[in-house]
Amino acid sequence: MPASVSIPLHLRALRAIVRALPRGRYRALATLAPRSGRFVAALAADVGGALFDCDLGDQIAREACFTGVYEPPVTQIFRHHIRAGGTVIDAGANWGYFTLIAAAAVGPSGRVIALEPDPRQHARLCRNLQLNAFAHVQPLASAAAAGHGQTRLAGYHEGQENQGTSSIVAPAVSSSFPVPMIALDEVAGTAPVDMVKIDVEGAEDLVLAGMHDGLAAQHYRAILLELHPTLLQARGVDPVTCIRLLLDHGYRGWTIDGTPRAYRRAMARSCPPKTLLQPLDLWRKSPWPHLLWLC
Repeated sequence: MPASVSIPLHLRALRAIVRALPRGRYRALATLAPRSGRFVAALAADVGGALFDCDLGDQIAREACFTGVYEPPVTQIFRHHIRAGGTVIDAGANWGYFTLIAAAAVGPSGRVIALEPDPRQHARLCRNLQLNAFAHVQPLASAAAAGHGQTRLAGYHEGQENQGTSSIVAPAVSSSFPVPMIALDEVAGTAPVDMVKIDVEGAEDLVLAGMHDGLAAQHYRAILLELHPTLLQARGVDPVTCIRLLLDHGYRGWTIDGTPRAYRRAMARSCPPKTLLQPLDLWRKSPWPHLLWLC
């Protein structure tokens, strides 16, 4: 039988209340939503309504369950640049929030490639693809990097709320795994890619290095880059290097507005995506800015 939502009734009621609030959704989420429980939930209908294995101990899954979306301004921008039948690459897919949105948007005639090297999150990613019968998504248990090889992934700690912090450039921790690396140029081939989402916890420079040929040919039409300046600087990498590389390849960049006001605006389906974009230089004001790049 096809999978279906299995949220307990009392949590369905709480979800309905949170989603109906005109303001204060995130305060309600922080104070009312439980931190434990596991079931099948669904994303909001306007981002595809995909099913996902919801672990309430994970803050991304919890937010997606009760509000319907995660990081609304980023989600709006991401979805706006995807077309039916298109191609999307999700580097640092985690359990697949953006992958699921992309898969629903491109449809069976499209293509989605999702890279998630942490074996725990990769298993959840594959489970979520099965829940939705998304056969047009290719999940890779590899880290996006500058080229081929193998490295060690420093994984998130079991029990921590943010389970999206695994990194190939972080110091060794108790949970670590050997993982293969691959360049996105090899993954993408020579065909145009509508959207590349990159969230790799301080390895952004390595991922961009592995996109050299595609960037030079502007095969990557849109890039959603989560920059981690502190993690880059800890490795001796100036985050401006990433900015300059994209500018040098002819890309135009914007910082996505992450203020509470932008969150409220982005929750409205009628919100024009361009109103969520700010000048590029404002990336310096955020500890982990989200940047949109267009060729």
